[in-house]
Amino acid sequence: MKAKRSSLWLIPFISIPILYFATQFLPFYHSGGSVLPSLGSFFWFPEENPDAVAFVGLFHHYFRVNNLTFALLGTQLFAIFFLVMLIILKNTASVAFMFGCWGLFGLYSFLTTPPLVFSRVMVYGGIASILMLSLFLAAAVTSAIYLFGTYKEYKRNLMIANLHA
Repeated sequence: MKAKRSSLWLIPFISIPILYFATQFLPFYHSGGSVLPSLGSFFWFPEENPDAVAFVGLFHHYFRVNNLTFALLGTQLFAIFFLVMLIILKNTASVAFMFGCWGLFGLYSFLTTPPLVFSRVMVYGGIASILMLSLFLAAAVTSAIYLFGTYKEYKRNLMIANLHA
């Protein structure tokens, strides 16, 4: 049985992943007075940003840009998959479940990747990382609220069905 949920839930389901993609174009690290490149530029074009790689390598020994693949590429692919499934499934609980999984996956991957977590590098800036973490947290919370509302609606419908039986 499909729940009768408002289509206003599509707004955070669409906007949070899009904002996540937008945060990848914000400057990621700040070293002293100079701004180092955005996370997207840092990840996709490391050969053009040797200063950024060297700067992060000062704080995280044996750092390679490939260390960011799980956290960045994984969350990007999952976000694209989620947006495609949102178009197909629209306003269902499975979309909210996938959204929550994306948020939890993003939190896990960012909190287990040393250059992205709160560390000495974050003292120099890192507003993009803080925004990304807050978007992942918002995705998990929004999903939990949606699923709780669906559960409450299911219980109400079950109670009504039991009264008529």
